[in-house]
Amino acid sequence: MADASTEPKADAPPATSETELATGETEVATTPQKDEAASEAPAATVTEETSGAASAVSDNVFSMFGGGAKKEKKEEDEDRGDNSGSAKAQKAAAAEENPEEEAPESEDVHFEPVIRLTEKVEVKTNEELEEQTFKMRAKLFKFVRESNEWKERGTGDVRLLKHKENGKTRLVMRRDKTLKVCANHYIVPDMKLSPNVGSDRSWVWNAAADVSEGEPEAQTLAIRFANSENANLFKDAFIKAQQENEPLFIKRNVKFITEQRNIDKPSEVEGFPMKSWNIEVFLLDEAGNEKPANCFTKVTYNLHPSFVNPIQTFTEPPFRCENEGWGEFDMTIDLYTTEKGGKHTLVHDLNFAKPRYEAKHQITFKNPSAALINLLRETGPVPGDENGARKKTDAEKKRKRTAGAIDMEKLADGLVKLNEDDLLHVVQMIHDNKTEETYTKNDIDQGEFHVDLYTLPDNLVKMLWDFVSKEVRA
Repeated sequence: MADASTEPKADAPPATSETELATGETEVATTPQKDEAASEAPAATVTEETSGAASAVSDNVFSMFGGGAKKEKKEEDEDRGDNSGSAKAQKAAAAEENPEEEAPESEDVHFEPVIRLTEKVEVKTNEELEEQTFKMRAKLFKFVRESNEWKERGTGDVRLLKHKENGKTRLVMRRDKTLKVCANHYIVPDMKLSPNVGSDRSWVWNAAADVSEGEPEAQTLAIRFANSENANLFKDAFIKAQQENEPLFIKRNVKFITEQRNIDKPSEVEGFPMKSWNIEVFLLDEAGNEKPANCFTKVTYNLHPSFVNPIQTFTEPPFRCENEGWGEFDMTIDLYTTEKGGKHTLVHDLNFAKPRYEAKHQITFKNPSAALINLLRETGPVPGDENGARKKTDAEKKRKRTAGAIDMEKLADGLVKLNEDDLLHVVQMIHDNKTEETYTKNDIDQGEFHVDLYTLPDNLVKMLWDFVSKEVRA
């Protein structure tokens, strides 16, 4: 019996020793006048220690198999400080104990910024050189041909912006909040506002080159206003802009010459003989004479889908397209220039009523570059010529006037090598010292400034030469 009782408690201290220890501790802590209380304390202590030792042995046995009694969280004495808590909790407890004692103020710490954002960053919208002539809130739609439905483009302010230098007016509309552009095109004379069916407060028009999505694209747009009064105000401003833009854009007449003849080949359809036909493209000058259409880089003919090769492109004037067939049909002809938005699409009626016939179309060059302007000048005047910008007829005389002292070719090469800040200074010098004969063109859309050095006065040429020579040497 004794052996069985002592075996499970091999690690536990003997009960007698605990009793003696507890009794000794009690006797030391109590006074001689309270002998009764002191005698009762050891009994209670012995019982607690015995049960605690048994519990510890039991926990050790079950913990060997992964089990054991659930350990309860011991309550901490109230007198012990809460050192394990957060600093914020400790400060709150201290404040409750000593409400009158205030925490010391923290030092005013200052950190020097790594980068000082002292300069205001300007966001360019390409509207800096334009003035607003009209503004009205509206909702814009565009027609999607693939699904044959109208889709909303956005709601916001539709504005007409007039350029301060070239005088051209364009239509710009941005969506609310995001300010994303949903319409952006010049108001050209061939645009026509048509009332939307069943509404007196909306208009529909075709834009041949809308660049709101980045690339020029032909769009059919519709705009709706809050009431008919606002719609009529928009129409009046739109028509006025067309009238003001008309003399500013370069217009040219394009002629399509079509020839056809019968050929001795079996026809696919009885009663319709096989034909050989060809189309050529020309420009007309002021007198109506045919000129090579070298202002176009290529011409694409979109033929009937029944052709083996329905889309045919040619890159050399007169852009002759020649084919065989038996049927008449309407086709679209795309005329391309190197300019942004330089695609002009015209509809041509291919018919066999006459052996030869001509069709004339007028196209508008909205924002041509200096190189394209020079090509268009071969078939007629361009805006600005009447102001003396291009009245020089003998360029060699102007070259001789300055060639003795300054090499104009070297001056041109030196201007190209300047950095952006120096170029801005050069542009300002030209604006401040130019004469009526000086030809300049500030192309905001292309980000280019054009000047004919041979139209500059001698004193300005000398100033530019000195400035360029100094900067290039530096």
